[in-house]
Amino acid sequence: MISLQRHDSVIALRMARSFLGRPIYWTAAYWVDGLLIDSGPPVTARALVQEMRKLGLKQIVVTHAHEDHIGGLHQLRRAFPDVPIYAPLASLPIIQDPRLLGQQLHRRLLWGRPKGVADVQPLGTEVRTERHVFHVVETPGHTRDHVSFFEPKHRWLFCGDAFIGGRDRAWTPESEMFGTISSLRTLAALRPQRLFPGSGTVRRTALPELHGKIGQYLALCRDVAQLERLGLPEEEMVERLLGGEPALHYWSLGHFSARHLIQACRRYNELFEQRDPPDGASRSGRRPRRRPSRNDPSAPRSHRAGR
Repeated sequence: MISLQRHDSVIALRMARSFLGRPIYWTAAYWVDGLLIDSGPPVTARALVQEMRKLGLKQIVVTHAHEDHIGGLHQLRRAFPDVPIYAPLASLPIIQDPRLLGQQLHRRLLWGRPKGVADVQPLGTEVRTERHVFHVVETPGHTRDHVSFFEPKHRWLFCGDAFIGGRDRAWTPESEMFGTISSLRTLAALRPQRLFPGSGTVRRTALPELHGKIGQYLALCRDVAQLERLGLPEEEMVERLLGGEPALHYWSLGHFSARHLIQACRRYNELFEQRDPPDGASRSGRRPRRRPSRNDPSAPRSHRAGR
């Protein structure tokens, strides 16, 4: 399934595997001035090629090497053998040999298995088209190889999965909180006017959305730190702050997990945590750890949606 949406001179190509005529999970590529940003999953690659034949294709760039962003490259290369493809340097080994992704079953069912493409070139600091210049911005966190593309004239920001809308309830183990927050701050500093994320849901209030996402993560990290000081285990944190494991946890066989999100917050907090003083002295200003009851007013409020 593929759906086209026009945003001025940018075309969003939203793609998904369908079930009973309904999309399961959208991902997106963007076309502007002959440039294709990302290529969607393998299951929609043929439909994407058909659309590119209509629009015209001069070059392709990739934000990061996940199957829902590199999955169309093999078919595009066969259809457009002379069109250059550029990707982050760290993405190249995976694009050449997608077996390195280590796809779990749910990912293979949802997106399909990508095929390798050999002749992909490393990105430089910018990408030029006839009418635009896109600056390459390193935005690790979701993955280590992630980059975004910023067009300063119109203040367009193509951010892949560096920004994911809504409130997070589950993460994968490879996602990293410090990089995610740092990358969001970098993107906010660009003061974009329009945000083109990997979901295809284009945001016209880019700066408030970015600041809001940063605030969500920082609040969750603070609440995790508070509960950790009170001595709660991760299982209790998951229940209190995220309302338990979501359905995604079970059908992904634990690859997406609320616990992974809590663990990412704990690692983030460790970077700023004051070290224990020598000789077993207590930490300055900290109370002894205790296990609160569920009605303890000192415990943080839940981060469940709607609260």
